[in-house]
Amino acid sequence: MNGSCVAQISQSLQPPPDQIVIAIPVRNEAARIGRLLGALAVAASRCHLPVTAVVLANDCGDRTSAIARGFAQPSLRIELREVSFPDHQSSAGRARRVAMDMAARGDALLMTTDGDAVPDPGWINTALGAVVMGADLVCGAITACVDHVLATASGARITRAEGAYAALVHEIRHCLDQMAGRQAVSAARPHYMESGASMAIRAQAYRAIGGLPCVDAGEDRALVHRAEAHGLRIRYADDMRVRVSARLHGRAQGGMAECLRQRMCDGDPLADQAMLPLEALRRLWAEALAGRPPGFPDRARIYGTRLRASDLERDLPELNHFVATTVRTHFARWMQTARDRAA
Repeated sequence: MNGSCVAQISQSLQPPPDQIVIAIPVRNEAARIGRLLGALAVAASRCHLPVTAVVLANDCGDRTSAIARGFAQPSLRIELREVSFPDHQSSAGRARRVAMDMAARGDALLMTTDGDAVPDPGWINTALGAVVMGADLVCGAITACVDHVLATASGARITRAEGAYAALVHEIRHCLDQMAGRQAVSAARPHYMESGASMAIRAQAYRAIGGLPCVDAGEDRALVHRAEAHGLRIRYADDMRVRVSARLHGRAQGGMAECLRQRMCDGDPLADQAMLPLEALRRLWAEALAGRPPGFPDRARIYGTRLRASDLERDLPELNHFVATTVRTHFARWMQTARDRAA
């Protein structure tokens, strides 16, 4: 392993931010925003820094703004911003970008979540601890109860196929990340969830990389990809948890609700676009073996034809064989060489 890789993954104590600012884009969330703000107030009460929630009420036609305006807890300051986007600019991705741009102030730790989320009490402190230990961007974990999806044949089918396929994709990605210095060698495999419902980034780093990419959907994954391209240190934190609703009628086009509906109704559901085709994974590995460990492709984009459950089922045996006989063998050799160089 060369010195630049060591420098990129090394973790050292960093000066703490001077405040926490949480960007929350919301649209017609009157039924849920009170629960979100209450959970944030609990998390804020455990943090020694001032905490502000910037609530961007985006074209709301219900009592969302009134509830946010009337919320009063000493641990959490509320800034309500009401906006109306032209139809051609109205999307979840653009709303989050505006909210995060408003919240990216000074030397703050900029966090973001969703209007239907319920963060754990330690959500803020976990993110704060990770950045003090050297992370520039922290991706938390999300959970949701999807029993209603699993109760359908198609939902159970895609969940089963995607779970097995994703485990192998993430193993390849973790190897590539270690070879490129994006993740510490021999560290546990990250969860690789990249959701705007549970994310934190230093405001200075956010501004330095040009902020949130201007896309209509997948903006959270696009931000992580941009951060990787700029060499930011990314930490995937299992204990920075948020629970999100698994509703079937959401606010965002192309969002989680739409995905869940499709999985319940389509006999051969679409897979998550982060499930790269087998040939793309082979190409990435070949580049790494040639001494050019690539960045993992932008998970907000689709590469080739988007895979379906049947594609995952068809390619899973071959992908499993490729990982077992090629990836693990070559990576073990790379690890031994890295140890020898470090000795």
